[in-house]
Amino acid sequence: MLKPGCAYLAPGGMQMMVDGRPGSGKLRIIDGGERMNYKPCVDVTFGSAAKSYGDKVLSMVLTGMGADGRDGARMLKESGSTIWAQDEDSCVVYGMPQAVAKAGISSEDLPLERIAERILVELGLS
Repeated sequence: MLKPGCAYLAPGGMQMMVDGRPGSGKLRIIDGGERMNYKPCVDVTFGSAAKSYGDKVLSMVLTGMGADGRDGARMLKESGSTIWAQDEDSCVVYGMPQAVAKAGISSEDLPLERIAERILVELGLS
């Protein structure tokens, strides 16, 4: 079961999906699959969150190689959710955030050190 205030990380070699609806969500861990390039794949997690939570998701695409996250972020945005990307200057590898930013999906591009503060503002806690 998803719990408020908790962060969850997908295990290596597996996929993490979100099932349910706001207030009764669950995580489902499934086999990584032979056809998937990335295991875990952010697109899989974001896509399932878009289906389950619609416009209730705040997502961040952080440093990483490739374009994983772009398609899932697009699904979230089409559902009305908010997507942020880490800015280039604070990334070790600007691949994933760049893919989201260049596609016009992120509403904000933030330095890593400002993300926690910005989350608190977004949630009305600061």
